[in-house]
Amino acid sequence: MTRPDYIARGGDLVMAPPLELKGATMYSFLVGADMGALTKMIDAQLNAVTAASGTVYKPLLPMAAIVCANITKSYSTTPPDSEKGWMGERDFGVWIPVVAGTTSGGTWKPGRIGWYLPYVFVDNVAAMVTGREVFGFFKQTAQLDMPPAPTGSGAFSIDALAIQKYSPSSEAQVIRLLTMTSTERVAAPAGAWSGVRDAADALWHELKGRFFDGARDLAVGAWDVMKNMLEDLVTGDVPMVFLKQFRDAGDASKACYQAVIEAPAHLEKFYGGWFTHPHDIAITPADSHPIVSECGLAGQAIRSELGFWCQMDFVMQPGKVVAENV
Repeated sequence: MTRPDYIARGGDLVMAPPLELKGATMYSFLVGADMGALTKMIDAQLNAVTAASGTVYKPLLPMAAIVCANITKSYSTTPPDSEKGWMGERDFGVWIPVVAGTTSGGTWKPGRIGWYLPYVFVDNVAAMVTGREVFGFFKQTAQLDMPPAPTGSGAFSIDALAIQKYSPSSEAQVIRLLTMTSTERVAAPAGAWSGVRDAADALWHELKGRFFDGARDLAVGAWDVMKNMLEDLVTGDVPMVFLKQFRDAGDASKACYQAVIEAPAHLEKFYGGWFTHPHDIAITPADSHPIVSECGLAGQAIRSELGFWCQMDFVMQPGKVVAENV
């Protein structure tokens, strides 16, 4: 099918990929999650689009990551957008590790791994519209706060527009949707990771003990698949999975476009990182943002015993369509 040319207009903040992201400080806080809830969400949001094509996604681990990133400089590397300028952004979200497999003769065979982001919050509208319209990041603008540096103290928080209880009389309001706090100050240890291989080996050891060895309900029972996820970190490509869709103007129960997209985030330079102290996480219940139930979290107040931070440069590469409904 021949696609029409994109019509650029004044005020258009959508930037063409690849997108260069420099000076990113990223924190990941790992928490347990129910495999049944994760499977239900992935079936409804990804497999509803891809299953007919033979691709079926499953959760990799009974785990979710709450990821908070501060990106110093973001810009397009594709002319003419590469000549327009740059911006900084903060980007907080829930990341779910998934495996894409193929189904043949009723048997599912695991293949490539990836990360699915059912909730993403950013602090500027350009990051929101580029993420949504180009890739399918399910981004929402929000006020995002975080410590000034990995070795500092302070809280992470998301203030976002939400509806706490659905009813005809409910007004959407900006609320404190999530807070993560630690009473301990992070020190920069002498053994901080100097390279991505050090980071991958250390994370594999901790992940194996906390989320893999004792998990009886893993969707994927193969060590190689889990190791592949960390090998992707080492080789520089982190696959990401998106549900990209737009509601139909005439029939609001339908989508005028719907697709599952995969795109790799390519690691360009790793500056360092280390484990964080445990953090307490508080999530405000809201009907518009059922984070706890959709992501299978243990409750509104949970604790991340395992987390880490890293500093890096990376490139968000163009995506490819896995399956689409048009």
